[in-house]
Amino acid sequence: MEQTRPIQFSDKGFWAITLTLFMVAYNVSVMPAIMAPMVFELNSSVGSIQGILVVFSLVTASFAPTTENLCRFYGRTRVFTGGLLLYGIGIALTSLSPTIEMLAFSFALLTGLAATPLISTPWAIADLIYEDKAEELSTLALILASTLGGLSGALLGSYLASNFGWRWAFVPSLSVLILVLLLRRSLPHLITRCAQPIDWVGGLLSFLGLSSIFVGIGLAGEFGWWEPKREFSIAGLVIPPFAVSIVPTLVAVGAIVLGFFGLWQRRQANRSGASLLRVGLLREREFVLGVLAAMLHTLITTGVQFNLYQFVPVALSLNPFGTALTVIPYNLTTVIVLVAVVKYLILGNRIAPKHIVCSGISLLATGIVILFHSLHSQITSFDLMPGLIVMGVGSGLFLSYVSALTFSAASMEDKPQCPGIYNPVQNLGSSLGRGILGTTLVFFTSQGIVNGVLQELGKTLPFAQRTRIIAELQEMLQTFSKEELRTVFANQLPPSIYPLVRSISLDAATSGIKSSLLIALIFAGICFLLATALPKYPFCRRS
Repeated sequence: MEQTRPIQFSDKGFWAITLTLFMVAYNVSVMPAIMAPMVFELNSSVGSIQGILVVFSLVTASFAPTTENLCRFYGRTRVFTGGLLLYGIGIALTSLSPTIEMLAFSFALLTGLAATPLISTPWAIADLIYEDKAEELSTLALILASTLGGLSGALLGSYLASNFGWRWAFVPSLSVLILVLLLRRSLPHLITRCAQPIDWVGGLLSFLGLSSIFVGIGLAGEFGWWEPKREFSIAGLVIPPFAVSIVPTLVAVGAIVLGFFGLWQRRQANRSGASLLRVGLLREREFVLGVLAAMLHTLITTGVQFNLYQFVPVALSLNPFGTALTVIPYNLTTVIVLVAVVKYLILGNRIAPKHIVCSGISLLATGIVILFHSLHSQITSFDLMPGLIVMGVGSGLFLSYVSALTFSAASMEDKPQCPGIYNPVQNLGSSLGRGILGTTLVFFTSQGIVNGVLQELGKTLPFAQRTRIIAELQEMLQTFSKEELRTVFANQLPPSIYPLVRSISLDAATSGIKSSLLIALIFAGICFLLATALPKYPFCRRS
């Protein structure tokens, strides 16, 4: 086992793991920022890009248990190197994709699979080679690297997309990947390999179960949570063959498969056979509640930012770079707060970290309220800034200690498995944020447009017909380009109403994003309640 040591900022291994998280966060953040030019050039839709991001997170989360199994058998460094190579191939193909289908394959599947060991390995290495204050600093440094990656992806990626084309936005991450490949030789040689064979059955069951649940959730916006918005069919076969959305069907199938996975793991443990994971961590109440609290924070921040990247270009008529500059106060403030905590650790010495985490989520909720009240039809970038800054302060405080507090709830024996559960659940939070809050924005925007047009026409429609029109418009907003939407409105609306479409749409979009913020506020309240169950200090370890 590598000896524990203090953090040395000249250590190439330290920079290898931090740059890895920076690179992954950059690519995830760059996609929403360059969405408009991608949609236009690939003749696609916002809904398709959103779906690719959701599937990326789902693939990464679903493959996590199998990745940890592979790391135990082949060694973490070898799996990490393979992940780097596959990630490079995926990003290169993403930047060269001629169609939306190729983009989905390269980014959602290839980089999604490769990102799993790239996300878990830095945390595992930091946990094994640092202790006490050095571990606290390494945790904050990794969080800061991810946050800086998100900030760079939004700002630098949008700048490159606006001035040189969206494909150039992936060049910085490829450069970082080459640097990580050069630095990886400095990574510690961790002895994690074991002679126990790989649990392929458990890996398959966990992947199928998690994928079924996550994909089902990801399809909710398009197919409906319960009542089907449209049929789901494969080769002409409608699934399910009754009047229920595909979403609860996939979630139920996934839950059943995970049930078989649990039985298989118990069987393997009783026979001392190969198993994918131990379930000791899931019996730790504080760990589970901490993971869920962090997931809800990820859900809120990912969903709110994703919706702002859809709303701001419409409301302010900005290009991708201008949109990124408008949204960036949140990311920038988060980075500043994290840097302050990393550099001084003042609050951690004077205030219990648990209280810092709870204060952070309270400030995040306050920022959401400020953002809600700042939204109106004549909004400017400066109007959004106060709410985003307060949200950024809250996220910075929350992120500074939530993972350390959550991991400290585990015993020393179970602690190495913490990242393998914690990180995939955060990916699930990203998917849920885009799925739930993104769906809320589209639904209430569609509803507002239909209501606004009917009001201008002085007409009313039967409930069933109005609901059907709203569902059709919701699907169009997620799948049609701006030009196609203009054509539909021009062909189907009276000439006297068509000039009013922009103002009606802007009012509807404002109402839609306000509705999504109210839902985010509810999640923030739940997150606060979960955070109160965390231990007061992070380093009271248990044997």
